[in-house]
Amino acid sequence: MWNNIIGQERVKEIFTNFYKGGKISHAYIFYGNEGTGKDAAAVEFAKLLNCDNKVNDTEACDICKSCIEIDSLKSPMLRFITALPTGKSDSDEDSNPLEKLDKEDFQIYLSQMELKAEDKYHTISIPRANDIRISSIRQMKREIYMTGRSGKKKVFLISRCDMMNPQSANSLLKILEEPPKDSVIILTTSRLNSLLPTIIGRCQKIGFESIQKKYIIDYLKKKKHSISDENAAFFADISDGSISRCNQILENNYLDLREKVMDTLVALLTVNNLKLSSSIDFIIGKRDKVRIKNFLIFLIIWFRDIINFDNGNEELIINRDKKERLERFTNNYESDNYLIICSIEDAVKSLDNNISPELLLYNLFFTIRSFINKKNN
Repeated sequence: MWNNIIGQERVKEIFTNFYKGGKISHAYIFYGNEGTGKDAAAVEFAKLLNCDNKVNDTEACDICKSCIEIDSLKSPMLRFITALPTGKSDSDEDSNPLEKLDKEDFQIYLSQMELKAEDKYHTISIPRANDIRISSIRQMKREIYMTGRSGKKKVFLISRCDMMNPQSANSLLKILEEPPKDSVIILTTSRLNSLLPTIIGRCQKIGFESIQKKYIIDYLKKKKHSISDENAAFFADISDGSISRCNQILENNYLDLREKVMDTLVALLTVNNLKLSSSIDFIIGKRDKVRIKNFLIFLIIWFRDIINFDNGNEELIINRDKKERLERFTNNYESDNYLIICSIEDAVKSLDNNISPELLLYNLFFTIRSFINKKNN
């Protein structure tokens, strides 16, 4: 069972000790960077708590009816709660939130849940799903106090719980204040500090570390048998310890996006606003936030490489095939790379808000330009 979680050996040991010692908390927060396996671990823990045929009393068998149902995300013993698009009014407390979705949104939800069931590292993406609605928490409240199966634990997984709106968060807090004995609530988040302190204080926190490069390489070779050792190492480097980011890069043409980073930097350095505008149009494309975020990640990697090049740490450079361009940049320009990286990271965070992508990128690029000066050679 634990083999379904990539890396995270410390976390696996924690779960095993929890179960062996009979010290199961009523609520957990799994926190760490996106793509480190928080949802995957929650599903595996739900299997362990409900397995009918445990292996060595510490692992789920993965083949009993309970394990199969939980793994498919269709078990009454596991409720998966995620952000949903705006549907009908939340004023009807007795209605199921999924019933409020229109037909198109409901079909997208079902297809995303199928992808999540197939790959627990999949990041659910539903258009206009900006928050976890109070109707979802109300539905959870109705179910959590119902009598469950004897000797089993109902698990309620709130994925990316930082997307709860204030009403949802306060409703959840009331449940945490009077937790039922036969249920476990698991919150997963990459933004721990955005949660209410009162929610954090009522949950046991488990931190997830970035996934080691060797595990990502193994994952890549299993998923893409034809990949070379060199390319697998490169993909692992730019994935930055995240399986979901690795999958996004695999699914998109990363070479075109990386070249666009180079073109954008040239436009910035030569003050070619027409070319810069063209680059922004390319980056935004179909308003795909994942694509924009990947571009910004490549941009961060580029400036990290400049720092490593400047400091003589060439073994840490990810864009190894671009060393000549890195050298030309450092020979001709002075840049405050740390402030640039901080600015890009802020832009990545801002993408999750309802801000215009064009405005965000224009502001970011002009900020970056202000931190770069040409040397007097």
